[in-house]
Amino acid sequence: MRVWAVLTTALAAVCAGQSFSSLQQLGKADRDGVAQLELEQFMAHVVPETKDYAVVVQLTALSPQYKCDTCHAIDKSLRAVSRGWRRQRASRRIAFATLDVDNGEELFRKMGIDKIPRLMIFPAGRGDEAMADASPREMKLGAKNSHPAGMASRLSELFGTEIQADEPIDYMRYIIGVVGVLAAAFVARMAWRRVSSSVVGRNVWAVASITFVLVMTSGLMWNRINAPPFMGQTRTGDVVLFAPTNSQQYGVETQIVATAYAVCALCVVLLVRHVPRVPSGEQRALVAVMVVAALLLAHSYVNSVFRMKMPGYPFRLLLP
Repeated sequence: MRVWAVLTTALAAVCAGQSFSSLQQLGKADRDGVAQLELEQFMAHVVPETKDYAVVVQLTALSPQYKCDTCHAIDKSLRAVSRGWRRQRASRRIAFATLDVDNGEELFRKMGIDKIPRLMIFPAGRGDEAMADASPREMKLGAKNSHPAGMASRLSELFGTEIQADEPIDYMRYIIGVVGVLAAAFVARMAWRRVSSSVVGRNVWAVASITFVLVMTSGLMWNRINAPPFMGQTRTGDVVLFAPTNSQQYGVETQIVATAYAVCALCVVLLVRHVPRVPSGEQRALVAVMVVAALLLAHSYVNSVFRMKMPGYPFRLLLP
């Protein structure tokens, strides 16, 4: 019996080694090291609790027919973490993999999975890296751990080892920032030449106050705290401006929403201060109608964005 136990243990170790090697080979076939699994490979290399390695698996739907922008955002983050882990060349046996709904639809149905993407952790069940509880667990995909750095930080806590994400430099973000600063400086310089000292105080503070309110209500502080990606991207490379959920947003959303709010604020200022000064009654009425129409369109756009991020919201105004 003792000899049989030793042989069984040795055989399990060889099989585990072969499974991890198989996952590594599948990972090498992917440019970011994320193994693309079929259902049989998932059941053989990921599910067994006797393995001596851990696997991080995303259950997702990346095919264009599903139109799952969040799936592509999580996939992008997982790939950044996988690249970073591969470059670290650490001794820990951790693999990253993907099981798409096209390959695992039967399993998804049996497990009662009705919402994706999901990030599952399958810990090692034996060996030096074994956890006390080797059962699978789900890592909640909130605002903080949906982007690469946050996901790497959370996985580092779970595995007790440092995992770094390899995020490409977003040069466009810096270019837009520099252009924005230069444009603001140019406008400020031109405006300063045309305003008199008697007007500077009240108008400047009014503009500064409105600008501060617009920036704060558009989500700037959320971006500063959670550091989301500037914009999303589908599997086919198409740009996504709005995250399709109320628990996540892209950086560009702040700029778009702030612009829409600014149009609303400008319309209100025009109605209160400038429209009453139009000398002709007919012209005043025409200008008022035009400004109110612009206000309704801008507010309708904000409402439309809110409805897109909150599908259950029942009210709409002009725009769908």
